[in-house]
Parts: sequence; structure tokens; C-alpha cells
Amino acid sequence: MDRSFLSNDQVIEASRNFVCIRLATYEDEAEAEFLRTVYVGRTGDLENTVFVLMTPDTKQNLCRPGRSPNFAFRSPSSLAIEMNKIAKKYKASNAEVDPILPQLKDVRLGLNVSSCDGLPSVVCVADGNNPAEFMQNLLAPLAYSEDLAGKFVYSTTTDPSMLKTVQGYSGKPGILLIEPGDYGLDGKLVKLFSPTTESSVIEKALSEYANGVSKVSKNHSTHVRTGMREGKVWKTEIPIEDRNTLQAMQRTNRPSGRSGPGGRRPGGN
Repeated sequence: MDRSFLSNDQVIEASRNFVCIRLATYEDEAEAEFLRTVYVGRTGDLENTVFVLMTPDTKQNLCRPGRSPNFAFRSPSSLAIEMNKIAKKYKASNAEVDPILPQLKDVRLGLNVSSCDGLPSVVCVADGNNPAEFMQNLLAPLAYSEDLAGKFVYSTTTDPSMLKTVQGYSGKPGILLIEPGDYGLDGKLVKLFSPTTESSVIEKALSEYANGVSKVSKNHSTHVRTGMREGKVWKTEIPIEDRNTLQAMQRTNRPSGRSGPGGRRPGGN
């Protein structure tokens, strides 16, 4: 996705009046089927990214759909102006509602997205005595707070074995702060909060951590080559259709020098 648009201050401010959805695409079959009704490439295949502005009922597109915002807008400022116009037309309800934790569909994808975005991961591990809803309701206001918004990637599980690749985690229920591995296939436990920890304590710890570490950036080409060489593999839930992505993978998988042919796409890409 075009970062020059989505990281623009005007666009970020305008987005506060929208429900912003991060797409899973090849990681969710039901979502992929919906996206096919919104936009596909010239070959009729589902692209690996889709951008569109929609009415609240998702029945109508409010801009030209495409792979990125620049399919419909000349500049970030033109996108922000249009978003502000749309927001005035579709007024939000005045009823007060509790915020919902913005999270990925599972911890597997949560760790991977954390690594891709260079952000720490926060995971709720629930069980029969410690319901997921309680921990999610505890975190939701923090996730939207001015100091913490956009600084963590959230997910939930009731199966601790899904986190067996996280160094230092023993399987206890609670809220986990995790530093993701380079390829989103593993991680390191930074801190475990018990399910009954007060939100003020969690907020302080998350704020200190977020402001104390730098966002990780990666050189895409070097990252992919190293991942292939080290055998880091990420398998998508449904087959990749985007031909540009498939061609790039084929180029990466070709033997070069001493490195042998690679496998599937490395995790974290």
C-alpha cells in the first residue's frame, strides 16, 4: 500500500472519522471472496492489496477502487479533502459505545503483521477462567488513546501452543507484550501481565516500551534474499493470485551463486 498516502498527516487526521479496515486478503478466504466483488486486476485475479472508500453499509464504492489510493487520487491532500467531504455526509451516531479492540484474526497473523510493520505485538491469551472479552475490553481504550494509537498490533488466542515459538513464554493466560522475530514466525516475550492487572499499569508499561524502542525498518530485497537463504517460509491460507507477486517470487526463487532455489514466500513479506 502506498505509504506516502497512508502516512500523511492530513489523511491520518481525516481517517479518525472512518472505520479503517486492514485487509487480510490471502489470509482469509471469506474476505477474499468479498474483495473480488470490489476490485480485481486485468487478468481477473485478486490483487494482493485493495483500496476503496465505501458507504457505511459497504453497498456502494465512494471512489474508484484499485491497488492503492493513487488509483483514484492525485495526492494525499486530495484524498484527505475527499474523506472530509464524505465524513460530513455520513454523520456518526451520537450514542456512546465502548471501543472494540482492533485486532488481527489470529496470533499467527498477528506476529507476522507485527514483524512486517516493525511494531511490537500484544496478545491476549484466554482460558475458561480468564475470558478473552475481559482482556480485550481492558486493552481497547488504550489502543485508541492518543499516546498508544497505532503503536501495537493486537491478537487473541485460547490456545497457548500457538505461541510455542515465542521465547520466554510458558503458556500462562494473560496479556503478552511480544517483540516479533525478523520474519514473523517467532518472537520474544517482553512482559506478561496477569488478566487482572489494572489498565493504568498496562498503559504505563506499554507507553514506556513504545516510546523507548525504535520502529524496525527493513530493506525489502535484502530481507527476502536472507529469508530464502535461511529457509524462512510463510504459507498463505489461500493461494496467491496476484501475478506481479508470483513473478517476483519466481525471480527470488531462482538459483544465484551458492544459494539454492527458494521455497514459498518468506514470512514477514
